[in-house]
Amino acid sequence: MAKTASRLIWGSASAALMLIGAYACGTSNDTPPFTPGHGASAGSGGKLDGSAAGNTGGTSNGGGGSGGFFIDAPLGDQELNSDSACAADEVKAEVLPLDLYLMVDRSASMDNAGKWTNQSAALKSFFAAPESAGLWLALRFFPLNDVWAPQDPQCSGNAYTTPLVDWGELPGHEGALSGAIDGTGPNGSFTPTQEALNGVLKGALQRQQAEPLHVVAAVIVSDGEPCCDDCPLENAGQLAAIAGQYANGTPPIKTFAIYVDVKATDVMNQIAQQGGTTAPFDATSGQAAFIAALNAIRGSALGCEYKVPEGDGGKVNPKLVQVKYTPGTGGDGTELKQVDDKSKCGSEGGWYYDNNTSPTKITLCDSTCATVRNDDKAKISILLGCGSTQY
Repeated sequence: MAKTASRLIWGSASAALMLIGAYACGTSNDTPPFTPGHGASAGSGGKLDGSAAGNTGGTSNGGGGSGGFFIDAPLGDQELNSDSACAADEVKAEVLPLDLYLMVDRSASMDNAGKWTNQSAALKSFFAAPESAGLWLALRFFPLNDVWAPQDPQCSGNAYTTPLVDWGELPGHEGALSGAIDGTGPNGSFTPTQEALNGVLKGALQRQQAEPLHVVAAVIVSDGEPCCDDCPLENAGQLAAIAGQYANGTPPIKTFAIYVDVKATDVMNQIAQQGGTTAPFDATSGQAAFIAALNAIRGSALGCEYKVPEGDGGKVNPKLVQVKYTPGTGGDGTELKQVDDKSKCGSEGGWYYDNNTSPTKITLCDSTCATVRNDDKAKISILLGCGSTQY
């Protein structure tokens, strides 16, 4: 049997992976080429921003990242498992950073019942919280200014795509974010929800395409329904369809929704459902509820996507990977099956690569992710060097 060297890479279930990597010590020129693809494009006659009706859904290909990984030399006939390691190093696995683009309502109605005050205090508290360290945030308010008119007749959101406060990492970015809130007031004359939603999703998509090894999501906050017949789309279902197109695009962008007044319940509920986040967050009771919503968003967006590690002796063959789930109650654990992509996950769950030929990250299926998140002591281990069980 051929001998191998191995390395143990570990972390907690909510923030890291246990990885056991096996690699041999030869050389190889067999590095698969990878050409980054392009983001989602609209369907026939249609646009993602809802500014024109379409006949068919958009298609896309691509996804970001580059590289790939390979075995330096054959493993021979040795069956590798976690007990066969001849040398081990413990290294913390790298969780993909979380990026949130915040689109925050500054319409005049936010000045009522302390909504603006509560929202501002909650956001600044979230920015300063130690638990938020490592988050990447960008911020913009809507409407864009105090003029009662959208930036273009179609409410495309193009003027909202670039953040007012550009992307930056907490805690260093706290001052810029809090300063923008202090310098803004609830003086907007209307609520152009279509324009704001298009803008935050376009901005988040651009960020995801630029940073393929980050997890990027959009967050929209509002206190009411769209107002006042200034955008072509103001029906809750129409707005939700925009969020749905991005959630199902390539790369997918989820939309989290927070409402601070019950009047916004219906539109935010539909945006969240179609935007891939199931339900909106109710922050109508004040500052504490708003902070809880932001904390929940931070927690639900993390924990199930991880950067593929590299061994010191080279890269690892993506076809020789196993993923195992061990519950917090203990036991031997169960191998999770690999699927081709997210659409193949099904009720049994499992895991998949972002790119099967040249992967840069490993993602758990939604049902598996939910199981792991609900088990604080669960462990996910990955055995690099063993063929996976596939559906």
